[in-house]
Amino acid sequence: MRELFERFLWSSRLSVMFGVLSCIIAAFVVFAMGIRDIVHMIELILGYIFSGSHAVRNDLVMVVVEILDTFLLGAVLLIFAFGLYELFISNLKHASNSEAGGKILIISSIDSLKSKLGKVILMMLIIKVFSFFTDMKPTSMLDLLYMGITVVLIAAALKLSKD
Repeated sequence: MRELFERFLWSSRLSVMFGVLSCIIAAFVVFAMGIRDIVHMIELILGYIFSGSHAVRNDLVMVVVEILDTFLLGAVLLIFAFGLYELFISNLKHASNSEAGGKILIISSIDSLKSKLGKVILMMLIIKVFSFFTDMKPTSMLDLLYMGITVVLIAAALKLSKD
């Protein structure tokens, strides 16, 4: 009875494949959204070239920021999928044989997965703050002080995230 239960328990780790496959599918969807944003960016570039409008330029900057954010989200989903697979199912042989795989895909523990995801999520948050700042019109010195404090806190977070 105990051996049967332990075999069932060990096999239950394969249920993680649902999460892995879901993350991969979601990453492809997010990348498709990013490609659509790139098409929109090209349309804005053409509009900016012919009009020189400041409003079109601002829209273009925001679309570029959104593209960065979109592709980073796709990367987070892929890193999470790879990490789950390596932690629960098996090591990725192709990743260990690849130069790029050694840099991003070798996940040895939950802590290394959290560390990799945390750094990418931090970059996403920085991009969101940047996009918020581009929309923000400070009306007082206090607003400028808050913006400065935010920049200092972001710099501290980047410094602390370095290994």
